[in-house]
Amino acid sequence: MQSSIKTLTEADAAKAFARDWNRLDPTEFIELLASDAHYASQWVFDELENKKAISDYLIGKMQTVKALAMKNPESKVFAEIGKTTQGFAGRDCVFMAQGRKEDVTAVALFVVEGGQIKRYDLCIPQLLGVVRSGVYPI
Repeated sequence: MQSSIKTLTEADAAKAFARDWNRLDPTEFIELLASDAHYASQWVFDELENKKAISDYLIGKMQTVKALAMKNPESKVFAEIGKTTQGFAGRDCVFMAQGRKEDVTAVALFVVEGGQIKRYDLCIPQLLGVVRSGVYPI
C-alpha cells in the first residue's frame, strides 16, 4: 500500500521559510523543524542548536523587523524563492532582501531529513549565485 503522506523537500522548506518571512510570522516554518535542528549564519559566530533556540530567535527577529517596518518602510523584508547556481548548484533556496527586492543580502539553504528540517544556513549570496524566480510566497 502506497503512503499518502507527502515527504518534505528542500523546496517545501524554502517555501515555508519565505512565506513566514513575508508574513513576519514564523509559525509554519517552526512546525517543520526537527527538535535537534541547527541554524548557522555567516554573519554570526555561534550556531543555534535546537528547535527552541531557533524558534525563540525567529520569533524575536520577526517581531523586531515588524516593529521597524511600521516606522520605516525601508525595513520591509522580502523573501523570494530561487535556486543556487554555484557552490551548491541547483539547490532550492530563499533570497532575502530588505528595503528593496533588488538588494539581496542573504541566501537561506535547507537540509531536510526524515520529513523535518534538520538545518538551515544563511549565506552570502555572491558565493552561491542566484536564479531568481520573482515568487514571494504569502
